Amino acid sequence: MEAENPISRSNRLAISFSGYRFEPNNPKWKLSHEINLNISSAAQFLHPNLQKNYLKVIRYYAENYSAGYVCNIYHRFKAFILFTHEKQGVLNSIRLIDVIIYRASLVPEKQFYMASLRCFFKSWAELGYSGVDGDVPVIMTNWKVPHCVKGRAVRTLCPISGPLSDLEFEALHQATITAFETNEISPEDFLLVALFMATGRRACQLADLKAKDLVEAQSGDGLREFLLNVPRRKQPGIKWRELFRAVALIPEISCVIKTVIEQNRKVFLALFKDINPEALDELPIFPQWSTVRSYVKNTPENVLDALLLGQYFHYKSQFIGPRLKKLIASFNVPSERTGDKLFVLPTRLRRTLATRAAREGYGEYIIAELLDHTDTQCVGIYTENVPEHINAINEAVARQLTPYAQAFAGVLVNGEPSALRGDNMVSRVQSEEGAVGTCGHFGFCGAFSPVACYTCRHFQPWLGAPHREVLAALISERNRIQEITKDATIASINDRTILAVTEVVQQCEKRQAQISWGLAYG
Repeated sequence: MEAENPISRSNRLAISFSGYRFEPNNPKWKLSHEINLNISSAAQFLHPNLQKNYLKVIRYYAENYSAGYVCNIYHRFKAFILFTHEKQGVLNSIRLIDVIIYRASLVPEKQFYMASLRCFFKSWAELGYSGVDGDVPVIMTNWKVPHCVKGRAVRTLCPISGPLSDLEFEALHQATITAFETNEISPEDFLLVALFMATGRRACQLADLKAKDLVEAQSGDGLREFLLNVPRRKQPGIKWRELFRAVALIPEISCVIKTVIEQNRKVFLALFKDINPEALDELPIFPQWSTVRSYVKNTPENVLDALLLGQYFHYKSQFIGPRLKKLIASFNVPSERTGDKLFVLPTRLRRTLATRAAREGYGEYIIAELLDHTDTQCVGIYTENVPEHINAINEAVARQLTPYAQAFAGVLVNGEPSALRGDNMVSRVQSEEGAVGTCGHFGFCGAFSPVACYTCRHFQPWLGAPHREVLAALISERNRIQEITKDATIASINDRTILAVTEVVQQCEKRQAQISWGLAYG
């Protein structure tokens, strides 16, 4: 079904593989919800006869292949044209010598460009259009073209584009929850981050989600189960939302999805009072509200139904990544590896999911399923050399990492009388070594005390409490678990708490030094 505005009609219009109409003689082609191609930027360097046949071939691609693939072919051909034009001017034909010279100009990391050109020139010849010398596709077929280098960020554990460390991941998770609890972010923003972290899906897949994709069921024991039918992308030959892969969700995320869906329904019904409520199942989970509001006036109901069925009201996938980046940047989550604010794009969370799965011993088929891959050819980078980047944390290491990790989120107080709720004995936080602080939270909390308290923003540790003893006990327990299980992942489960306790110890040392020098009151 066509995703564009169905009001416009023309017999001269071609239809892209994604169902979008475009005028072949127009210099700009809209091929999908996200992709527009300025065809003239490459065609202007071709002789009119060559240009005519080039447009026929690229139109064939636009009508029979995904917009992303066409975009890749177009840009590879354009790069070849610009390079060759600079050497000899306007091109009359695609000659073998020009192709060889262009190939020689490419650095090893870009040699894979020739694979796309080989497919394009081969199709050009098979379609029977002139313009490509006969020996070009024949010779190129015998070339060994290297694949695109993949997995470098994963193999090197790049702190900018590679998977997050466990400390970074836990810090991001806690910061997201805190921002949601304090109403610093909307339910939709929280959902965006949570879905990326929990599912590892691509930005385009989350942009494709509709309200009806959330499925709620009740198991035999009476428990509610939630599944999210995520549309598949990048599978050759499939149409938009033609294939799905179900992802199980925890109830907490599912409840937020239901909240967001209900909020979207209310806004849409307020804008379009006569809309059929059943049509709202087609409303995207992440709508482009500016586009929705542009259709409030003078839009027939049948046209509105068609727009809802398509992709028109969906948030564009190229905006999802920047939105996530800006959102996470606002959390000011520190990275213990760079000492700077955490930089996160969807690909990093995707790589993090696969890396954590590989470290837990899951094989290539499971990881391919998690990443929504059709086969396992691209997941070997996660299993061939499982990255053990969890270093054993002792007190010395913790002191080095603490300034960067900033795991402690509470406020140090001089004693119980200075604490919020300090007059309530129930608010005391106890450890095996004695009371260590006060909980300033007025609601119920089922977290394990005191381990969970040191990374909680409501915790008020006391100056002079046995924090060193807590730290020693945590490190001792870490070493004991490591010795028993030989599993660094299990042993590191409280590493962020260790960093938080270390920070409290350091703050206590600093405060006591200030008191001794008369710079602070005890």
